[in-house]
Amino acid sequence: MITKEKRSNLPGILAATVIGIVQFLEVFLLYRKTQNGDVISARSSSGQPMAFLLQCLLEFVFPAVLLILFALVLKRDFLSSMYMTLKGKWQRITSAVLIAAILGLTVYGLAAKTDRVSILLSLFYYLVIVAFAEEFVIRDACTYFLRNTSWPLRYLLPNIFFALLHLFNYAGWGEVSGGMLRSFLLNGVLGYAAFGCLLQFFKEKSGSIWLPVLLHCLMDYSVILKY
Repeated sequence: MITKEKRSNLPGILAATVIGIVQFLEVFLLYRKTQNGDVISARSSSGQPMAFLLQCLLEFVFPAVLLILFALVLKRDFLSSMYMTLKGKWQRITSAVLIAAILGLTVYGLAAKTDRVSILLSLFYYLVIVAFAEEFVIRDACTYFLRNTSWPLRYLLPNIFFALLHLFNYAGWGEVSGGMLRSFLLNGVLGYAAFGCLLQFFKEKSGSIWLPVLLHCLMDYSVILKY
């Protein structure tokens, strides 16, 4: 029997699910374009910087639409409701440490690598297009609609979608074979979902989306060490 409370949460659950599905479809389209050789990687972005930035803007369309819609609907409550503020001493210290680490990584990349343009474009890509977009869509927009649900649902539903977003990355953006898919479902999903839950806990504990964004950026941006 579905209780009145569960029925009242159903629209939020459906909204979060739709957001997760749309975000996955966006990544799937990127994967298909990658398979066709139509995607410029951050590593090789210096050869076509303007085309790469245009590609980034296209990838950011869905998060941008959500951002605008939430800003219009929430108005004065937008910053507080979407965890866009940064308050508290330890929160500011932690953010400063993460920013320093990202800047240190950038300085190293600019000093040690010959392709400096790709380092700077990678910083933009991993900070804005990857870290901010994923954190806002999955652990801000989705969880906003789940704010009145139980904590297991609030954590599990968005972060399962977060795990699924990394299916193609798990496959190295190559062919998604049956064996690879089984490996991802048995191993990858759990790891990515657990990491997503950790980032969400970090957001809720700190009261700010910016700390997970910076940590997410630092982890992904560290790929420049392999350039």
